[in-house]
Amino acid sequence: MERIRLAIPLHFFSTSSPEMKGILIMMSFQKHAEKTFDWTVAIAMVLLNACVFAQVVSRYIFNSPIDWTEELARLLFIWISFMGAFLALKTKGHIAVETLLHSLFKPAARIYVKAIADFLILYFCIYLAYMGVVMMQKTADDLTPVMLLPFSYLYAAIALSGTLMAVYLVIRAFSLERKTLIVSFLASVVLCALLYFVFGRGDFSGGNLVAVMLVSFFLFIAAGMPIAFAIGIGGLQFLLLQGKIPLVVTHTRLFGGVDSFPLLAVPFFILAGELMNIGGVTVRLVALAKVLVGHIRGGLGMVVVVAEYFFSGISGSTVADVSAIASLLIPAMKKAGYSSETCVCIVSAATAMGILVPPCILMVVLGGMTGISVGALFMGGFLPAVVISLCIMALIYYQAVKTGIPVEEKATLKEAVKATGGALVPLMLPVIILGGIIGGAATPTEISVIAVLYAFILGKFGYGEIKWGDLVPILVRSAIMTGSVMFLVGTASILSWILSINQIPQMVGQLIIHLSSSPLVFLLLCNLTFIIIGCILEGLPAMLILVPIFLPLCAQFGVSQLHFGILVVASLGIGLFLPPLGMGMYIACAFAKLDIGKSIVPFMPYLICLLVGLFIITAFPWFTLVLPGMFFQ
Repeated sequence: MERIRLAIPLHFFSTSSPEMKGILIMMSFQKHAEKTFDWTVAIAMVLLNACVFAQVVSRYIFNSPIDWTEELARLLFIWISFMGAFLALKTKGHIAVETLLHSLFKPAARIYVKAIADFLILYFCIYLAYMGVVMMQKTADDLTPVMLLPFSYLYAAIALSGTLMAVYLVIRAFSLERKTLIVSFLASVVLCALLYFVFGRGDFSGGNLVAVMLVSFFLFIAAGMPIAFAIGIGGLQFLLLQGKIPLVVTHTRLFGGVDSFPLLAVPFFILAGELMNIGGVTVRLVALAKVLVGHIRGGLGMVVVVAEYFFSGISGSTVADVSAIASLLIPAMKKAGYSSETCVCIVSAATAMGILVPPCILMVVLGGMTGISVGALFMGGFLPAVVISLCIMALIYYQAVKTGIPVEEKATLKEAVKATGGALVPLMLPVIILGGIIGGAATPTEISVIAVLYAFILGKFGYGEIKWGDLVPILVRSAIMTGSVMFLVGTASILSWILSINQIPQMVGQLIIHLSSSPLVFLLLCNLTFIIIGCILEGLPAMLILVPIFLPLCAQFGVSQLHFGILVVASLGIGLFLPPLGMGMYIACAFAKLDIGKSIVPFMPYLICLLVGLFIITAFPWFTLVLPGMFFQ
């Protein structure tokens, strides 16, 4: 190593040397390019909000709708989704299962596995870019109905996103050691060739190729590949091996999965949650929860549950929930005498429940992909969340009595009034959302942009927690999350189409009917499946993969689709915290500075409580259907 250092001319390190000047210029160019791209995405997010807000104002205040606002909003939404997908790849914002990669491969092999996965993603991105250009050419003469813009403008988003992702992956590949680069590239080529020569040249049925696709899909996930790309590559693999379906199907399904006006609510709820998270809301909601239950034995643990119920109704994101609640309350619980294990268990169980409290991104996506009313899903989650909360709080009380956790002092009237006043304003956000939807005043998409405006005014001018300099990072983070979600929705629509044309839902239905014709057994099997797959894949991808398989069976078993949808969300919430793979549990353990292995046994009583609550709302649909029945006749 010393010889290598001496071989480099000393003038190279001088800022006046041509070599260093070139490096500094490239670094400066990259920095400015990234900043420009971030600003462009942030401006697009602002314009998207402005379009939908203008639509709301023109329709409901001036009673004179602006025709072009919805069309422009959908165009911006598509561009934000695919540009956000690129940013998510760059910032590791796509959902991936890294735990399998670390548990299955040693560090030396892990580098090669990741590199091979990156090359497969690179080939897929090149294909996206190429077919995006092809679709631009095919749709150049087709115009949008209102603004008369060529449809090629929409497909250009896929082409540019694929190109940017491919360029980024090439740059990342050349940062590898030469041996790793060459071996991984050759291995990826051999893998593709092997698949083609084994399965692409034979006369295999669609069912066999679906099995090959699913096996490849899970192998990709085990290699640490982001799930959206694993699904997309698996779908493309099926089409290439099948050889009879035009490859353009991938882009029409990908585009169709994203181009949905109901799903426009996704970036708005994400943005509203980001604004609320920074706007100082968590502290105020915790203060109110302490006033309500803090004086009961085990009250601080119950505060976590109640605060999560409040906060989940504002953030809309389970990851945001567990991060905010854990960072604020775990230190306080430790001081009060709770063990680190108990802190993690309570936070995990409470957040697993909180996914049922609207607004919920899973519910928005579920409504968009199935046609189930998002408002009905929102209303349907309230009472099931209460049932599960009471089960958790009963266990907390029992353990507090058993371990002798002291009782906190009851809040004074002055403290109660102050806490209530502080929390009342942020709690108006879910009231606005639900009130607008239930009253029929606006669609979920339109009401979500009102939520963004409310969250911004509250955080910026009400509490003064949001600074002007925070806005661009907030907007970019929201775009990244939107891109991650919507790219996954798009690729999952390819998978669901392939499963549908090969009659996989019918096959699964026949298998379940052979086991039992009981609706309860069907729902319990669904619960178990969603919990296990949700633990491995996380909530959104598990839902996108499994719902198209199980939802058509609801009619056969006489099950309400709304009831089924709420059980899906509840089961995925539990799966997210199911040790040892549940990602939510890892986040909670990180805040408690606890190894996840030490939390598995203590979490079992809480897991039983969650499962008991899930069984109650499964066996008694009334808890789900009564409120939607009152407001959505």
